[in-house]
Amino acid sequence: MARAHFAFGYWAPRHFAGWYWANHSHGHRVYRGVGGLANVDFDMAVGFAQADATSIPLVGLGHEASTRYTYVLRPVCGNGWLETPDVSNSCEFETDGSGDWLGSRPTGVEWLAADVEDGGDIKLSWSWRRSQGESAPNDFGLYYATSPTITAGSPDATESFSSEGRYSHTFSLTGGQTYWFAVTARTSGGVESPLSKIIGPYVADDTAPGAPIVSLSTRF
Repeated sequence: MARAHFAFGYWAPRHFAGWYWANHSHGHRVYRGVGGLANVDFDMAVGFAQADATSIPLVGLGHEASTRYTYVLRPVCGNGWLETPDVSNSCEFETDGSGDWLGSRPTGVEWLAADVEDGGDIKLSWSWRRSQGESAPNDFGLYYATSPTITAGSPDATESFSSEGRYSHTFSLTGGQTYWFAVTARTSGGVESPLSKIIGPYVADDTAPGAPIVSLSTRF
């Protein structure tokens, strides 16, 4: 007798697009959370992707307005639905006031540094390089706070993007006050990259003398 095509062990699940057989499938479970990776609910999967899937339709999952979501894939392998605790892939996206996707997030800055200058000035310096396949940002969002907790969304200043490389911006701040700083890259629609590493503390100094003025004389 010929082998039955629908015997679970003989017909690979990939022959039925969008479906899988329990205990006999290789692929990824899909999880999501509101906020960053730490908020993903790994107790409840919201979808499943076959190993050869190029897209994952998620039907019936609503998205709140002006909210950031994180979706995560975890590998599932072999009989018994063995799932690894590793994150195979993840993505973040944000919705606008109507609940629609804002767009892709740009690549973040490479590094961030700060220098305390005279007169209460603190100079930020950073660098941005294009990742393969990524578009250039429209500008950079610059943040400072009097505590190490900084949340992206409403930058204290912006610096326009011109080309790959190094940038700087000087803040004139209150002398004697301690500050922390962070930078994001932003699209023209205001979608921000992940926040850079928050650096600090830096104390603004408005009592230091100004830098000396160097002059050259041709008279001896």
